[in-house]
Amino acid sequence: PGTPPPFDMGFEGVGEVVKAGADCGDLSAGVPVAFMSDGAFSEYIIVPAPRAFRLPRLDAGYVALLVSALTADISLDQLGNLAPNKTVLITAAAGGTGQFAVQLAKAAGCDVIGTCSSDEKVQFLRELGCDRPINYKKEDLKAVLRDEYPGGIDCIYESIGGDMFEMCVKSLAHHGSLILIGYITGYESNRGFPT
Repeated sequence: PGTPPPFDMGFEGVGEVVKAGADCGDLSAGVPVAFMSDGAFSEYIIVPAPRAFRLPRLDAGYVALLVSALTADISLDQLGNLAPNKTVLITAAAGGTGQFAVQLAKAAGCDVIGTCSSDEKVQFLRELGCDRPINYKKEDLKAVLRDEYPGGIDCIYESIGGDMFEMCVKSLAHHGSLILIGYITGYESNRGFPT
């Protein structure tokens, strides 16, 4: 925003260091890195060393770490108040940022609940360490949360919006936190936030 066209495209990327300056630490020619910098879609780009993250190998799959994983990490670290035995609900838990949120909450010792829309995603969530995957197309999410978590949920990482958002608000524990990182139902319809 605020930059008039034409401008360089892209912000996240992976690549190989071609040449490194004197103050680049362990970054040198040939080292694979992930980076965040305007113009990431360029064939060559100058990236400040603090914005480059060394990778074990050159793989485009690491781009997801820059947005999805950092979104989950920063959100949960700054707002989630995660601690062992706290309950954490992650909506769209098998999605881009949700799968990282599941792993981060589990690593913090939390009881992790994840919503998803298929049995394959339930299995995927179990493999990530999710304690209670919920296929909301087969189970009544509201009933599961009410019956299995009567004290409410300590932290909710929400990206769906609409009815899901409303259910999340009603499912919070006293002094619980609700982290809203997306609102996909608002993108798919003209409904937007509930009124």
